[in-house]
Amino acid sequence: MLTRHSVDQTWRLRPLAGPVPDDVVGHEFPAPVPGDVHTALRNAGAIPDPVVDDNERVVSWIGRTDWEYSTTLPAVPRADAERVELVFFGVDTLAEVFIDEIPRGSSRNMHRTWRVDVPELRRGRADLRLTLQAPVPAGERERDRLGARPSAFSPVAPFLRKKACDFGWDWGPALPGAGIWRTVEIQAWSTARLDAVRPTASLRGDDGVVELDIDLVRTAQGRGEALVVEACVGASVVEIAVDPGVERVRGRLPVPNPARWWPAGLGEQALHDLTVTLRRGDEVLDERTERIGFRDIVVEQRPDAEGVGFRVVVDGEPMFIRGFNWIPDDTSIATVTPADYRRRIAEAQALGANLIRVWGGGVFEDDEFYRACDEAGMLVWQDFLFACAAYPEEEPFATEIEAEARDNVSRLMPHPSLVLWNANNENLWFWFVQDWETVLEGKTWGDRFYFDILPRVVADLDPARTYLFGSPSSGGRWEDPNDPTRGVVHLWVPGDYREYDQTRPRFVSEFGFQGPPARATFEAAVHEDSHAPFSPGTIQRQKAEGGTERINDVLDIHFGVPTNFDEWYWLAQLNQARAVRFGVERFRTLEPYCAGTVIWQLNDCWPSLSWSVIDVADRWKPVAYAVREAFGDQIVVLRHEDDGPALFACNSTAAAWDTEIEVQRWQRGRLVGREVLRASAPAHTAIRLELAGLGEDLGVDELLVATAGARRSVLLGGVDREYPDAAPDFAVEVTPGATSVSVVITAQSLMRDTFLPVDALAVDAHAEQNLLTLLPGESATWTIRTAHPEAFTADTVRAIVQTAHAATARDESYRGLAQLEAEKAARRASAA
Repeated sequence: MLTRHSVDQTWRLRPLAGPVPDDVVGHEFPAPVPGDVHTALRNAGAIPDPVVDDNERVVSWIGRTDWEYSTTLPAVPRADAERVELVFFGVDTLAEVFIDEIPRGSSRNMHRTWRVDVPELRRGRADLRLTLQAPVPAGERERDRLGARPSAFSPVAPFLRKKACDFGWDWGPALPGAGIWRTVEIQAWSTARLDAVRPTASLRGDDGVVELDIDLVRTAQGRGEALVVEACVGASVVEIAVDPGVERVRGRLPVPNPARWWPAGLGEQALHDLTVTLRRGDEVLDERTERIGFRDIVVEQRPDAEGVGFRVVVDGEPMFIRGFNWIPDDTSIATVTPADYRRRIAEAQALGANLIRVWGGGVFEDDEFYRACDEAGMLVWQDFLFACAAYPEEEPFATEIEAEARDNVSRLMPHPSLVLWNANNENLWFWFVQDWETVLEGKTWGDRFYFDILPRVVADLDPARTYLFGSPSSGGRWEDPNDPTRGVVHLWVPGDYREYDQTRPRFVSEFGFQGPPARATFEAAVHEDSHAPFSPGTIQRQKAEGGTERINDVLDIHFGVPTNFDEWYWLAQLNQARAVRFGVERFRTLEPYCAGTVIWQLNDCWPSLSWSVIDVADRWKPVAYAVREAFGDQIVVLRHEDDGPALFACNSTAAAWDTEIEVQRWQRGRLVGREVLRASAPAHTAIRLELAGLGEDLGVDELLVATAGARRSVLLGGVDREYPDAAPDFAVEVTPGATSVSVVITAQSLMRDTFLPVDALAVDAHAEQNLLTLLPGESATWTIRTAHPEAFTADTVRAIVQTAHAATARDESYRGLAQLEAEKAARRASAA
């Protein structure tokens, strides 16, 4: 029987060569495995926290330094074992291993499992050294060997099979390092072992069937052995005879009337243990258990009169996808725990999401991530790891990419939550819009991966799942990838977010808007005498070129750009919430023509001004509350259409929605009109309702409010900077509990987008609801989880209440994108 011995423990770490600071040279540090260099040095006090202040720059030498991990491997009491292997499930990235100073093998891919023979462990202990090349100079050498290629961010990232965002992105720091980022174990075995178990579980009416595709690895002595593979789900069992020499086995396991797996909101998430046992006669050689789910998922891509649709259908039930893009959850990804994954997935679900897209500039995530999605009913869109760059196809890359894909398709395909494989992020689009055909001058850029290797691997190993050539993609090699009438699009509008109205997309797999993190998160990371939108500490948090200028451009349109930093901070947060909600609601009103929207992005890896809805400290930004409302199964939406204000009832459920909607018209805080409308929205459909005269000639000092039960939508006649808000007038009642506090706010005036930044009073506080519009006389309750309920009193709460309003003092000299571009042009002209 194959046996496993974990080598996850504290190893030893030391620098070998590079620009190492004097206080680190010659020192050895304890290094947890799994882990990385940054974490080990930070834990030892050898470097400051890389994500605080400008420490990103202070620790940049790490990415130009070679490193060594070392430990002593234990003896394996298996004298009978024909093979003893050291298995690295993730090494970052360019590594060579020495056993008792004898070179034993090398790896050059962060995203693969790596096996090293260690037969000496049958006799006793052995010393292990693992050396890691500095990633930055290694990438530079490959770039110089093969020729530079276009890359949106790092010029060296495409030349290493390493997490691309380690080198910096427009939402994250440049902290390229090294490490042993996944578990390490010793495996001892004889005759044969299971290498991959690929089950495809599907439904045939009420019954289920598991198509089995299993890879074996044999020892030299085991090649001539006849074997048996047994697979069982509950009482259902099948045995498959394996002839001598055979290393790929296929079979079928019928499972009568299994409980089904459904995405969240459609039913239960029934999971079944599939146990696969490899035997020689009565001797068990290896055994593996996968948790599977019985469901049929189809990604419909049907031509119609307007183009080609894109819709996810589960067991015949169409879905409107409400999703988030996912980035690595920490700059040191080895520190992300199973509990972290489950908390994040639970948060996404609490926000109304039914899909997570694992973006291609990161990693194939840990098994615990996908298990959490299986258990929660969260669909997964999985990118292969290519993003925003041209990638070399020369060796060793072609071989590495195929092996990497086979490794990870085999590992992830058993998960019922996995709905599709996507070849790359924006590379096809960049080929068109950046004229790569000319720019590359004949150099390779990755199309062999996207149109040959990857689809071939998926067809071989996971044929039941959809494969996309890229995101965005219109479905073919030579079609405009970002054609809104075909397939999936990325919508990054250059100006005001209301430009979403100019496009009718079939499915939006990326869009979003930037905003600051919770203020407590910002203050914990940025220490400077005086904050401002362009102060050094704030700009250190902004990685998008022109990002803050774009925030200000849209702020100026809607609110004005405040001169006061505190007011700027709040309105920038509200601006993000408005922008993202506007986009989601626009796309929802197009259902069923549009069948999905995936927001960029759910999470953050450091404290930053970014597109995330939840910041790195696990605090919900105002945009999170806005998204939760917009992601509801049934929502009401007030919008400006070409012919005037319009009201929509959007129903993304399988049953018709009959409801009453009260629409009110307010002018300068005074009710001037009211009407109750009845709506009957069919399943999976958005309908428009006639407002009659209630929305006619809506002035800039007026607004409409639509309310259906707990659902509410507000529409200004103009923009916030034109609307004359009265100073908010309200009463506050606070009732503390042991681990929570209840805050009731009763409005005496119209209070638009009322928000309580509860982290201002207690850094652990979380409000279950927030960002509410209250009409005069209405009350709302904020339930706040906190270990410090005493921090919340009527006076302290009153002091933090925020509402929507025009900037009180506007900075008419703000730097916007137009000015930024003019400055760049002037610098270019001066240099010329």
